[in-house]
Amino acid sequence: GDMTTEYLGRLRREKGTMLAVCTKHYGEMTASAYSSHEELKFALDYKSSVTVLPLKVEDTYPPQPPCGPEHRFDKKKLAEGYVDMVFKPSVVYLDCRNKSEREIAGEIAKHLQKHRVEASGD
Repeated sequence: GDMTTEYLGRLRREKGTMLAVCTKHYGEMTASAYSSHEELKFALDYKSSVTVLPLKVEDTYPPQPPCGPEHRFDKKKLAEGYVDMVFKPSVVYLDCRNKSEREIAGEIAKHLQKHRVEASGD
């Protein structure tokens, strides 16, 4: 709870990049105030200062969070809408399937460095 809140505040203040570990159910609405659904809402609310880097860790992408009339928390399919708004076709993901932790970390670092250079205009 508090660590997540601290992290998200720092992310916004520093115009950082949020790593979204995109499982099939990423973005599902739950009872938790600290769910991936809330992360998506945060990213959308602060889209001018927060960049999202999707990490594709499963074959299903973009995520397909459970929702609909039978869902306990999301009968109106809001999660699906948030996924569509944040993971637009123009958003490039990092394919992390079949890669070691070291390879994934290297790709994330390369992406973050490139983003930092582009943001500073160097």
